[in-house]
Amino acid sequence: MELFKRISELLDDNCTLSINVAKKGERLIVSVLPGNSLVKDTAATSQIVPLNISGTGTELDEGFVDAIFEPVKRVTGLLVDMQSFEEGEEAAKQKSKMEAKKKSEEVEKKKQYLGYVELAKTNLAESKFRDALVCIEKAREFVGNDSESKSLDTLKAKVDSDSGIGSMFGGADDKSDGKNVKLKGTTPAKPTAQDTEDDDTEDTED
Repeated sequence: MELFKRISELLDDNCTLSINVAKKGERLIVSVLPGNSLVKDTAATSQIVPLNISGTGTELDEGFVDAIFEPVKRVTGLLVDMQSFEEGEEAAKQKSKMEAKKKSEEVEKKKQYLGYVELAKTNLAESKFRDALVCIEKAREFVGNDSESKSLDTLKAKVDSDSGIGSMFGGADDKSDGKNVKLKGTTPAKPTAQDTEDDDTEDTED
């Protein structure tokens, strides 16, 4: 009898087969329990009961694998399905977490973009042209689409126009003081080289 060759035909990847043998008089009682090392739902797998086969040594040599083949095949197939379900469920959870994180980052990005735009407009209204330009450049770090980028270009053109840059009559008085170029109550963005230069400039001016 090719016992292990037949058992190999029974099992799928990661499936196990526990075999316990007890002797009672002239007969052997063989307990067979399929399993799967990757199935995490122990509550489900604990419901699988062993298959018990009894017979003499000769009878089991001749018919053991045939007797357990179909029942074990059904159970191992079920275990493989459970494994696939759990893997799919885990993948779905990870995807959901990634999408939730991405959405949260997009919301924060939009919040910072709008915040810097409002700061730029406030500075422009107060004739703080240099500060307005600083806010516009910081807003560019959080641009999410072409429309937002074009809006910043339009706002910058407004700042340039109101400040009189390039005018033959000279520029308007710039009241920038570097005090209104940072957002409050938001997660700070990672500093860039430009941000560092801006901060240095503000410290010098103060």
